Amino acid sequence: MDKKPCNTSQDPEVRKGPWTLEEDLILINYIANHGEGVWNSLAKAAGLKRTGKSCRLRWLNYLRPDVRRGNITPEEQLLIMELHAKWGNRWSKIAKHLPGRTDNEIKNYWRTRIQKHTKQAESFQQQSSETNDHQAASTSQMSALAAHHEPMETYSPPIFQGTLEPFPSHHQFPTIPDHSSCTSDNNHTSNDWSMEDIWSMQLLNGD
Repeated sequence: MDKKPCNTSQDPEVRKGPWTLEEDLILINYIANHGEGVWNSLAKAAGLKRTGKSCRLRWLNYLRPDVRRGNITPEEQLLIMELHAKWGNRWSKIAKHLPGRTDNEIKNYWRTRIQKHTKQAESFQQQSSETNDHQAASTSQMSALAAHHEPMETYSPPIFQGTLEPFPSHHQFPTIPDHSSCTSDNNHTSNDWSMEDIWSMQLLNGD
């Protein structure tokens, strides 16, 4: 029995790549007149050589009138984090609670901003915890080593016991002779008589 070959080739007329301004205007005008409907049928009816998925994403993420432009605000970020903790990666459900934001925009923001910073914070916290554990282990090891060693002996000087008695009053300390009165003539002393001394004595005696 002959088998029919499967036609797996894609439509060569299907266009890929960036959307042009002309395609955007065709899609906007068609939806304005006929509504969204089924996207595969819409693409053919509008005369666009695009897939239904490409038309849907282009409309929801860029061409829809209520699409909100600009960066996500801190309030929106907190809401995204809260809803993600509740529902996980259900981006379409999360997007319904953020008017003007698309599920694709929210998903990209989560992966490039929130999730990245969350992983960095967790990594930093893990490193800090490992550092604290290492310091605690080192401190415990040093304490254990100190407990097994005898304390070192320290030197203390002897303490003098008793009182100091003063020197007796009759004690005479040796004095240093004063050489300032010495003269260059070593033979002249205080017992020597000069001629002037003899004449003075004769005058006093009446001689």
